[in-house]
Amino acid sequence: MVVMMEPQWQRLWEKSAIGRRLDNGGLHLLPEEVIFCYHHRHQTLPTDEWIHLNLNMDTDLEARFLILEALRVPGNLIILTKHHHCSKWQIDAKSWALRWHKESHPDNTEPTAEIRWHYSSDVIDWSELLNWTTGVINNHRIPEVLVIDDEGSIVTYELSISEPQGSLSFDIDSFSECISENEQNWYSLDQWEFNHVGIPTRWGHRLNPSETNLVETDNISITSTVHLDLLSRGLALRSGFKYGTHWRAYSGPVGKDHAPYLIDTPDNAPKTWAKACLSARLAAGVNKNLLIAIEDDQIRYLQLERPPSDRRWTNIHRR
Repeated sequence: MVVMMEPQWQRLWEKSAIGRRLDNGGLHLLPEEVIFCYHHRHQTLPTDEWIHLNLNMDTDLEARFLILEALRVPGNLIILTKHHHCSKWQIDAKSWALRWHKESHPDNTEPTAEIRWHYSSDVIDWSELLNWTTGVINNHRIPEVLVIDDEGSIVTYELSISEPQGSLSFDIDSFSECISENEQNWYSLDQWEFNHVGIPTRWGHRLNPSETNLVETDNISITSTVHLDLLSRGLALRSGFKYGTHWRAYSGPVGKDHAPYLIDTPDNAPKTWAKACLSARLAAGVNKNLLIAIEDDQIRYLQLERPPSDRRWTNIHRR
């Protein structure tokens, strides 16, 4: 931690809103902010060896600086939540920083986004991530996640809560009755009224084990619970095998339009941020939304997506 008392501290705050203002004048800077000011605001270091000494003591310092640099160079104002004056805003405890658009300032406006960051090798706790996303949205801010790999490359993702909806009808009681009448003869279903459930084949309509398990009352799995919830929302489900997910979901009859959703449950969702980034990029490449279905007090759908091009914070120096 460094305290800047030189006369330029006030201009640095007014222009860049970096660090924490002290009551008697001056700025309190965290290590990543010191390095940023040295490289981008022409400020001197406490000593010539200061950066190397701090990098050796703090293994995460380089990553935090690179992320701060990726956010600040495009003009964003970033306040790190470790600074005590952040208590003036309601912030989720898991957030690392607050972000203001470059046309705004913390002195007179609310933050635009709350930010957290992860290494690409970090394991994802999807339930915890859902709780964080919900908290940030309740604060009327954008939940942003920056992911950094061991080469220092950075990608940005925005999280949201999705409410996937379709136009198809489904009733579990009628579905159970149809299954009972067919006595598990899945290749010759008679009078089958649920054309969006199961797969039409040249030998008849075929149900897979996941679909037949929908009527089980003992040992109901999270997969079956989510499956039933999606059908109740009017969606048609097909295998997401080609896209590396459990399902692809259609909002209308299969084949009429493209499937807008790729859906996983935590059991088969990406385990690390590296895998999640790969899945999100694949989903964006085929114009689909990547959703993770999470069982909370109800089934909720966490959406992970690349933000618009003007909000993709990434390295300013390619490695």
